[in-house]
Amino acid sequence: MSQRPPDKFAISNFQWLDPFEPHRWWPGGWLQTLSIKTLRPELDVDRHDGCVAFDVPGDQTPPDVLSGFYFPAPAETSKPTVILFHGMGGHAQSGYMRSMAERLLAADYPVVLWNNRGAGSSARNCMRFHHPGYTDDIALLVKYLREQRPEWTQNGLAAVAFSLGANVLLRYLAETEGDAAFRAASVVSAPLDMETTSMNLRNGLNRIFDRYLLKKQREELLRESAELTDDERRAIQEASSVWELDDQFTAKHLGYDGAKDFYRQNSAIYVLDKIKTPTLLFHASDDPVVDEAVFTDRQWTTSGPLYPALAASGGHTGFLDRQGKRWHERATVRFFDAML
Repeated sequence: MSQRPPDKFAISNFQWLDPFEPHRWWPGGWLQTLSIKTLRPELDVDRHDGCVAFDVPGDQTPPDVLSGFYFPAPAETSKPTVILFHGMGGHAQSGYMRSMAERLLAADYPVVLWNNRGAGSSARNCMRFHHPGYTDDIALLVKYLREQRPEWTQNGLAAVAFSLGANVLLRYLAETEGDAAFRAASVVSAPLDMETTSMNLRNGLNRIFDRYLLKKQREELLRESAELTDDERRAIQEASSVWELDDQFTAKHLGYDGAKDFYRQNSAIYVLDKIKTPTLLFHASDDPVVDEAVFTDRQWTTSGPLYPALAASGGHTGFLDRQGKRWHERATVRFFDAML
């Protein structure tokens, strides 16, 4: 590993991180982002040998019940179980989640695919809401796995998180500091500063993505099981942007003084220096959601524990390379192998 200060894209500093070269038919941030829709992973929770669906009850009254899926490694292994956390509008069985799980399983890492509170199969059993700074559910899951499924955690835990799920994971790592449950972590396209990200979504073509994310949020928030007042439902339905939704509903529902206060109190960028866990952070300069300056303005070091995997292209969680493979999946496995 080079000891010189990292350059803008940091790739040359880490022996386990090869340069990213985008697929010739999917150039640029928007196409790289849209390439996620082409994912067709074969991993199936209903057909995979050894897959276990499990539920984790919360401590509320009545309790919300969260859910996930455990996949054992295909061969005997000493590697830790890797928990995957999805982004906004996603769920445990989203294509990008199952694709990452396939790559990890092929490298003999057991995997847990997790539904955030109110997402996927958790939706029907959750009255309350998940949000980008809510780390309690990660702690709840870790406690459950350690106490109720010790055979799954005998080699420890690692984690991979995408987009807004990455913000939550980073907040958890910061809050737990040296006592974090995870031996290593990888985060893909994390919106470190949610205020900057939300403002960026309202500019130019990014508004297309803003409307897409707003639609996904509405679907999750207005689910049949959700605990909402009539005024709150109206605020969700009438919001015209992610910012307005967070300002008029999310912040008020959670007790914050508007969107700016909500973003300031929950963005990972303000607590990164507290993280002690070796963590790989992927970001592309042409990400149409997360502003590049949030990453490039930071003074990174080659000594960790935060390792920037910054590329000129890749979009938002795309990173489709010339071979039609996902760069962040390959690099995550190499990173875990090197650190663990």
